[in-house]
Amino acid sequence: MGKLTDKRIELARRVLDTVDARKLALVEEALDGSAEQAFTPAQIKEFKAIRDRIRSGSVPTWSLQEVKRRAKKHVAA
Repeated sequence: MGKLTDKRIELARRVLDTVDARKLALVEEALDGSAEQAFTPAQIKEFKAIRDRIRSGSVPTWSLQEVKRRAKKHVAA
């Protein structure tokens, strides 16, 4: 069997052995693609602060092309 098949079998065994309802609910959400990420008010506040710093220009930002150029330069070094 291949690695992917082995992984699927191992995960299936672990799910079958699990009796924790919370873990089973998480597996179900992951398989359904319905898992929602919940952020705390403090996390949301920090995200907004980061956004505001970016919008104000107080932190450096780079275009995708610049990121690619810098990455290629770093790999070549």
